[in-house]
Amino acid sequence: MDQDIYRHVGRRVREERTRRDWTQEQLAERAETHLSFVGQIERGVKKPSLRTIKRLADVFGIRAGDLLDEAEPAATPYPWVSKVADLLRDRPPEQQEFLYTTLRHLARQTKKIDAP
Repeated sequence: MDQDIYRHVGRRVREERTRRDWTQEQLAERAETHLSFVGQIERGVKKPSLRTIKRLADVFGIRAGDLLDEAEPAATPYPWVSKVADLLRDRPPEQQEFLYTTLRHLARQTKKIDAP
C-alpha cells in the first residue's frame, strides 16, 4: 500500500510532464533537481518528500494535492493552453504583457479573416 502512493505520484508527474511535451531533463532543470531523480520518481522507486512534490507542482503550475489526488485529472480540452501558459511562466512581467498583447492582436485578426 505504501509503495502504491509513490507509484501514483510518479504516474502523475509523468502525465503532467508529457502533457507539456517536456523531457525528463527539462523537468529536472526547471525543478532544480537531478535528471535521474526525476526518472526514479516517475518509476515510483524514489519516495519524494513533500517539499519535492510541492516544488514539482509549482513547476507544473498546479497544486501539490493534484499530484497526490487519486481521482482522474480533469482533461484539458486544449493541450496547447498549457503550452501557451508555459511560454509566459518564466518570463519577466513586461515580456508576459507583450506576448499577451501580441496574442490578443493575432486573435482579433483571425476573427476578421473568419468573418463573412
